[in-house]
Amino acid sequence: MRRWTLFVSLGLLAPALAAAEALPPRAQLALERGNPRTEERLAALYDQGRGMAPDPVVAVALYRDAARRGSGAAQLNLAQMYLAGRGVPPDPVEAYAWADAAAANGEPGGEHIIDQLATVMPKVQRERARSRAARYVELYVSDFSSS
Repeated sequence: MRRWTLFVSLGLLAPALAAAEALPPRAQLALERGNPRTEERLAALYDQGRGMAPDPVVAVALYRDAARRGSGAAQLNLAQMYLAGRGVPPDPVEAYAWADAAAANGEPGGEHIIDQLATVMPKVQRERARSRAARYVELYVSDFSSS
């Protein structure tokens, strides 16, 4: 719970904490332990506004946490958030890097984003994206299965 307290003290995830408190005890425990599936599912609730007002900023923070723990689904959703500029400024380099990590984790939508961006990015930006993607794959690709 210490990690959530830090975010709340910064005012970044107060709504997520309130939603987490309303979760069943097993889900709360999984969230406190940093379970990427639970983080990704809570992020999706904020992203899509299911049962609450949509909050893309909170969704991005939760997706990022789950993505850094190896959730391919969270990586794909984070790539889409950066691509569309939902909850974060649009950033095609960051979108490409997270999409590549998602693809390496078995998420087929990652390849689609990579192909889409590769056709419109200038060469210098594409090279930066590939470099960042290689780093993300090394750091954030795991045996975690998002299916």
